[in-house]
Amino acid sequence: MTGIMMNFNRKRISVLLAAALLLMTGCSDKESKAVQSDISGQGVSIDREADTDDAVTLSMSMTKTLNPLINSDESADMIFSLMYEKLITIGEDGKAQPNIAESWSFNEDGSVAYIKLKNNVCFSDGTRLTAYDVAYSLKTIDNADNSYYRNCVDNIKTWSVTGDYDISVTFYESTGRNIYYLSIPIISSTFYGGDYADEDDNADKALCSGLYRFDSYEKPDKLTLIASLNCFRGKAGINRVEVIMTKDRETDINLFSQGITDILAADKTESAGAGSTAGVKEAAYTTNEYDFIGFNFNNSILAERNVRQAIAYAVDKKSIIEGIYLNNAEEAYTPISSSSWLYESSVYGYGYDLSVAKMLLEQSGWRFRTGSDTIRQSSGDSPSKLSLRILVNGENNERKQVGVKLAEALRGIGFEITLDVVNFDEYRQRLENGNFDIFIGGWKLSPVCDLTFMFGSQELNGEEGNIINYNSERMDSCLKACKSAVSDEDTKEAYSALQKYISQELPYISLVYRQSKVYCGPRIEGSMMPAMYNALGGMENISIKK
Repeated sequence: MTGIMMNFNRKRISVLLAAALLLMTGCSDKESKAVQSDISGQGVSIDREADTDDAVTLSMSMTKTLNPLINSDESADMIFSLMYEKLITIGEDGKAQPNIAESWSFNEDGSVAYIKLKNNVCFSDGTRLTAYDVAYSLKTIDNADNSYYRNCVDNIKTWSVTGDYDISVTFYESTGRNIYYLSIPIISSTFYGGDYADEDDNADKALCSGLYRFDSYEKPDKLTLIASLNCFRGKAGINRVEVIMTKDRETDINLFSQGITDILAADKTESAGAGSTAGVKEAAYTTNEYDFIGFNFNNSILAERNVRQAIAYAVDKKSIIEGIYLNNAEEAYTPISSSSWLYESSVYGYGYDLSVAKMLLEQSGWRFRTGSDTIRQSSGDSPSKLSLRILVNGENNERKQVGVKLAEALRGIGFEITLDVVNFDEYRQRLENGNFDIFIGGWKLSPVCDLTFMFGSQELNGEEGNIINYNSERMDSCLKACKSAVSDEDTKEAYSALQKYISQELPYISLVYRQSKVYCGPRIEGSMMPAMYNALGGMENISIKK
């Protein structure tokens, strides 16, 4: 789990949490035939044994270690989720759920979490997982140079084992949302030894606690896993998982398209027909990638709420979702997904209505003057044009198309619009320098759901404030209430008030949460249940067709 970050990807590599997965089918005693493939001209030769009864094949990026806490690659982390259980998990509704942790409680302000572990969680060698392993795992992340879970421990001040199955964790900030920083895999302290594990410790082996245990690693090409017999969550329906190590995303997609791998997580624009193959099943899920239209509040035109609301009414989201995102997106009304337990369903949605958009501009004094019927102007002796620039990263196809469509819509209601389609480096630089009026952007949001970085003033965010130069005492008050809430009831109430104010103020126009899919090849029986923070959800429920 990474923290909240700006999504400035140079190119659309969809499936942000679900990067590459491949699991390679193993051999059976039955007569089989080998399938040879040269992937993308790289000379990668892969043998696939057909008629395998008990194995499924996935893929992931090449990795230097099988330790999930030293790893920094997202696709490897997905495979590691089959091997290692997390202290707490995140449900389909985005809410923290017990896993290795049986229960937890907080002190009054939420700065200290008291964690009680299940006493029946074992590693695959039969040893019990205890609070000492949790402490060891936290220290391993703390000492890792580039851990995928680095941000989690950066928010933790200290920890203390208070019993074999009890540990207290103290955080730097006071909030009930701190529990999400404990969504980390737990490794065995005895397997790695020392005060913490480093990159060279047992890098080619693994002692697991998840649905699958380590069997073999034929470095650098193939990792083989076997269904665990002592996972506290039960036994997986497929006995063996084989993971092919790949060099790039294109290889992952080609392997699945050729039937060499059985499962692929990818969105429709990326997979380019992978789901059209006979017998392939799709399971869609909403990702944590949120796309929006942002305003620069240093621009006096956009500082007017009526103008921002007029722009919102001019955005045809349904058309954008259908024509640009190819229906692989969920309409967003606020930065919180409608599937979240924190979502406030009563927020105002600003449906597509050009007549309302025009009325709001008229009310703000932006009218057609001096004979012009194409560009609105302000009132007064020296009227100014209703003129804005839209900044778009030309390397992100969907957002570029959104920019084009927005420019057309705004010109249609009286704006003078310049569309600046630039490369990624210039896009990022202009955002950092505040050299924009409107921009099309995206955030990859953390389950911690701290939106201070989006809306908080300099008082909350420090000297830099926020990227849109927005400042509101009331918004700061809402953000503080969200952060200080500890109980579920107080948290829901605080986030409800925050979303209502966001909808009223419109510092951003929420566009979509992107969706992705998990594709299962014709050999797979049963249904995957992917979720925002668990693309391989439901692996325990599938089997191989006989």
